[in-house]
Amino acid sequence: MEKIDILVVDDSENFRELIKDFLEQQQEVQKVTTAVSGKEAIESLEKFTPKVILMDIVMPDLNGFETSEIIRSKFPDMPIIILSGNEVTDAREMIEKLKLNGFVNKVNLVSELIPAIFKSLRKRK
Repeated sequence: MEKIDILVVDDSENFRELIKDFLEQQQEVQKVTTAVSGKEAIESLEKFTPKVILMDIVMPDLNGFETSEIIRSKFPDMPIIILSGNEVTDAREMIEKLKLNGFVNKVNLVSELIPAIFKSLRKRK
């Protein structure tokens, strides 16, 4: 199987490092790039095209949904998975509206993230 590149977008430095360390331990992952904000994520896509994006919802400049909408307009088939520390009904509605590829609660990260990534990649094909 082809190894995958992932972009992690989250304003929490501790979480970015935690998820980067976790993902880099997975044999299927080739490279993990991080962005601290929605704006930085959009700018990074000019230089780096990941196979999947993991997106926090609450960020200072653009929230995860606003960022996802901009990315979707430029990369309509890019898998985007929303990450959040809260189970939010409104988040599920926005995920459906923007046709994003899933939601993973940060509490269940270890058990749910890798399956969610591969599910989003299968849908892309």
